[in-house]
Amino acid sequence: MYFSFPDLDHFPWLLPSRKRAYNIMHEFDNRLYTMIMAMLHKRTQNKPTKSEEMVSHMLGEAYTSGRITEKQFRDNLKITFLTAHENAQQLVTSMFWQLGTRIDIQDRLREEILATAKTHPDPSQEIINSLPYLTAVVLELLRLFPPVCQLINRVALQPALLGGELPISKGMFVGWNAWAVHSNPDVWGEDAREFRAERWGETVEEMQGRFRRETVRGTYIPFNAHKRKCLGQGFALLQVKILLFVLLGRVRWVVDPEYRLKMTPVCCSFPGL
Repeated sequence: MYFSFPDLDHFPWLLPSRKRAYNIMHEFDNRLYTMIMAMLHKRTQNKPTKSEEMVSHMLGEAYTSGRITEKQFRDNLKITFLTAHENAQQLVTSMFWQLGTRIDIQDRLREEILATAKTHPDPSQEIINSLPYLTAVVLELLRLFPPVCQLINRVALQPALLGGELPISKGMFVGWNAWAVHSNPDVWGEDAREFRAERWGETVEEMQGRFRRETVRGTYIPFNAHKRKCLGQGFALLQVKILLFVLLGRVRWVVDPEYRLKMTPVCCSFPGL
């Protein structure tokens, strides 16, 4: 509801649950701020090397030097420490659904993984990322089931004409819809709403190339794009690849034929699974 009607956040007292959520986040905000400031103070005394620098250190330096305000510092800290936990969970749920309904995909992926496991029982990051079908399946999962389907979190400061034909008035909330661009047949073909991992190419290099191109064009945005892209993009991709590598080497699953698919209106998740 709040994704679609962000103005409601101006009235948190309307719903007791929202008021409690605000209080919890305020407490978390203060604790995180205090912890990071103490860490930054200790760090300045120890004179760490450049290789030890983390995002929180860079934010702290920007704050103490006056390049960002306290509010910007606090807001970016919360994003750095909190974002994407639920997104990864939703991607895993989508993974179980898709591979549980398409056993052919699951079996082909298992074949690739087991063949790799014979020679690399404890594979490195490089080996995991070199598997073409595994890479294609993860990219296609993110295309058809983007964990964040839409985000409306910007306000137009002045009137504009979007694409030369859509008027945007001052004060209007604007955002993006990942599902819409991910299922656009002009970009992905007439089978845009079908799961077809092969559309990404045959080699990992081809897949990475299309991943970059579509991200730059704004037609593939599971991690947003450009300067606002997710900091954990590479980690998230590796995380789900490792999970698939381990699971498919040990178990096989199918979706209960009596299960009725349920999807939320904002994010592509499956609360009934």
